[in-house]
Amino acid sequence: MKITMQDIANSTGYSVSTVSRVLSGSGKISEKANKKIISAAQKLKYPVTRMRSTQRNRNTLNVGLFTDFHQGEFYASFFYGFTKAAKSTRVRLSLISLFDPAKSQKEILEYVNELYIDGLILFIPEYTRTDYEELERILPKELPVISNALIENPVFTTITFDGYSGGHTAAQYLINRGYKSFGIIKGPFTKAESRFRYNGFKDLITRVSDTNLTWEYEGNFNYDSGVKAFEDFKKLEQKPGAVFASNDLMCHGFMDAARYQGIKVPEDLAVIGYDDLPMCVHSHPRISSIKTDFEKLGSVTLNAMKDKILNPDRQLGILSLIPVSLSSRESS
Repeated sequence: MKITMQDIANSTGYSVSTVSRVLSGSGKISEKANKKIISAAQKLKYPVTRMRSTQRNRNTLNVGLFTDFHQGEFYASFFYGFTKAAKSTRVRLSLISLFDPAKSQKEILEYVNELYIDGLILFIPEYTRTDYEELERILPKELPVISNALIENPVFTTITFDGYSGGHTAAQYLINRGYKSFGIIKGPFTKAESRFRYNGFKDLITRVSDTNLTWEYEGNFNYDSGVKAFEDFKKLEQKPGAVFASNDLMCHGFMDAARYQGIKVPEDLAVIGYDDLPMCVHSHPRISSIKTDFEKLGSVTLNAMKDKILNPDRQLGILSLIPVSLSSRESS
C-alpha cells in the first residue's frame, strides 16, 4: 500500500500541511517536529531524501502544471504551448493530469512533495473559490502558486487570456463586416471565462444603436452542444445574420449541423469561434476565430513563476490578462 503524508500525519499527530512543510524543506518548523516527522516518514518508508531544486541549484527549477486533462485539440494545444515556453525559459515542467479535480486538493499536495516541485501552476476550470481556498490552506505557505483559470476575486495570482476583449473583438469584427443581428453560443455560465466572453460580445452590440443580439444559447464547450445549439437556432423565425460561438468545438459542431441542413457558411450565415485551434484551418470553410496564444500564456506564466521562486518577497499583481487577436477566415 502506498504511504501518504496523511499516514505520517496520523502517526505523528501533526497536520498534513506541517508534514508537507517538513518534507519539502520549506517553512520554519520546530526541531522537535522535524525530527518526529522525518523519523516517522523513514519508518513508514516514505521518501525524504530529496530537497527542492531551489535549495540545490537555482538554475534548474521544477514547476508542476496541474490540470484535468481531456481529449481533444484544446488541451493538446495548451500543453504544446507550455512545453515550448518551458524550453525557452529553462524550466523543467511536469504535466500532471488530476484524476478527480473536484476532490484533488490532497492529491495535489502529495504530488508537490513526491516530485519536490518549486512552483505550482493550476489549470482547473472546475475549481470554485472554495476549492482554491482549501488548497491554499493545506499547501506550504512558501510554495509559489499561479492559476491559469479565471475566477472572480482570485485566491492565487492568476494569468489568463482577456476573454472580455475577445468577445468585444468578435463583435467589432462582425459589425465592421456589416452585420446587424447577432446570436451567441455561450459557454456554461457557472464559469467566469464564459461570462467574460459573453459580456464583451454583448456590451458592444448593446452600445451600437442599430445592432441587436437576437439569439442566445448556453452550451458546454463541447462539440455536441454546438450541434444542439443549431437545433435551437433552426427553430427561429427570424434568424440572426452572424453567430459567435464561445469556443471552437461548439463552433465546429454548429457549423457541421448547419451544413447538414443545407445552410451555407458564410453565404447564409457568418460564424466565428474562439481559441483558434488547428481545426479552424482544417475545416471547410476555414473558421474565423479569436486567437489565444498558448505559448505566450506559457511564457508569461513561467517567467512570473521564476520571479516568484527567485524573488519571494516581490509582490505580483493578482490578475494579469494576456491579449487576444482575431484570425479572419472564410466562415465570416
